[in-house]
Amino acid sequence: MRPVSPYVSGQHGRPAWSSLQDQLTLARPGILTPGMLRLSAIALSALGMALMLISLQPFAHTSLVSDTGGNDGNVVNQVGFLAAGVVFALSMMCLASRKVFGSLMTPSFVLLAVVLAYSVVRDPDPESVFRGVVLTVIGMFIAFSIIVLPRNEKDLQLALFAGAAAALLMSYGGLVLVPDLAKHGYDAYEPQHSGLWRGHFSHKNMAGPVMCVIAIFGLYLLRSGHRLGGLIIFLAGTVFLLKTGSKTTSGFFPLSIMIVFMATLFGRSSAAIVAFVLALCGVATLTLGSLYSPGILQLIADLLGDETYTGRATLWQFSLSKIPEHPWLGFGLYNFWSTDNVFLLDNPFEDAWDYRFIVHGHNNYLDILLNLGFLGGSVLIWVMFVGPVINYAKARKIPQNRKIADMFFMIIVFMALLSFLETFFLARNDPLWLMHVFAVFGLHLAARFSLGQPQR
Repeated sequence: MRPVSPYVSGQHGRPAWSSLQDQLTLARPGILTPGMLRLSAIALSALGMALMLISLQPFAHTSLVSDTGGNDGNVVNQVGFLAAGVVFALSMMCLASRKVFGSLMTPSFVLLAVVLAYSVVRDPDPESVFRGVVLTVIGMFIAFSIIVLPRNEKDLQLALFAGAAAALLMSYGGLVLVPDLAKHGYDAYEPQHSGLWRGHFSHKNMAGPVMCVIAIFGLYLLRSGHRLGGLIIFLAGTVFLLKTGSKTTSGFFPLSIMIVFMATLFGRSSAAIVAFVLALCGVATLTLGSLYSPGILQLIADLLGDETYTGRATLWQFSLSKIPEHPWLGFGLYNFWSTDNVFLLDNPFEDAWDYRFIVHGHNNYLDILLNLGFLGGSVLIWVMFVGPVINYAKARKIPQNRKIADMFFMIIVFMALLSFLETFFLARNDPLWLMHVFAVFGLHLAARFSLGQPQR
């Protein structure tokens, strides 16, 4: 395989972006026929998507106060994801072009690698953090592989359909075959969730957002010509989302769609980006702003019937009080919640929740600053949110990339809004983190290569 230029000459000398898999051949072409090569790539991509959406331990349930979002100490997760990492590494070596790997050498990704390495070195328990980082990197690698292994966009669409269908069959099948596992039962910590759907996921707060992403896949397939399959995926994901009872996710879902469709409506990516920034400011005001404004607090109580966001306001107040203690480098990756930094504090009798036994602060932005400080946190926020916005604007300049760029950006918009209520950054094999990084890589590649059919 030899690297090629990001763009090649088109008709009349005009630049035409090269395909992601342009000029790709095996070292020994006779080993696999072109048809087998294509089927192998689709199957591996679909398998990776199913693995990210279903995990290695479906129907393993926890409550809101004990859900770790990916347990790095679990033997099944360690061995299973290490094995998956080896499989996808070998697949990428055989089926992916070197130009794709070269595109990852951007300042932001390099700085992120430095931040992760430094987090391992400075932690008082580097072995535990190293295991978590390795699982996180493997998950990111699988997410990246899903996009680059298929030969073209149509093959990627088949992989998305197969992976999403597998997750939907697992969750809906659970409702029929093991309803006691696929629905919330009585929980002393969360009795209000009894009867709500969660499928094969650990909690409705994970099931709802992931089903939202699956519905976004369906919408993309519907727009790309797979009308029946896309409609089925979209409706199945949407119905399940509504049955989880997640009010905020149900609200963010249509909002994310409307924001991204602004680019199509006005013919400019800047329209969607401006709408996205305004939505972020609005949600920030309604969540963190409620800590400082009685008027906003009353508005939330009128709209949602719960001005504390199910106790999250207590966690946000506590997080904001602790960030100034280590403002520049933070407490360390995975080194705040569920550690002595919180366990050894006095029992907060006056607060709604005992935050000593909460595993994360239910706010991505605050938890990033708690763990990595303003220096490392700024790098991660750039990679997760700012960089994808810039890449979206670039990707929409490539005509054949517009629909898939809209899909990836829709996921970014949704995850950015959800980040005010949930934490999933660098969360090992957590489906929310994997779907987010899948969209990050998708926009990164869509800004540099044609993900559709190569122009001739």
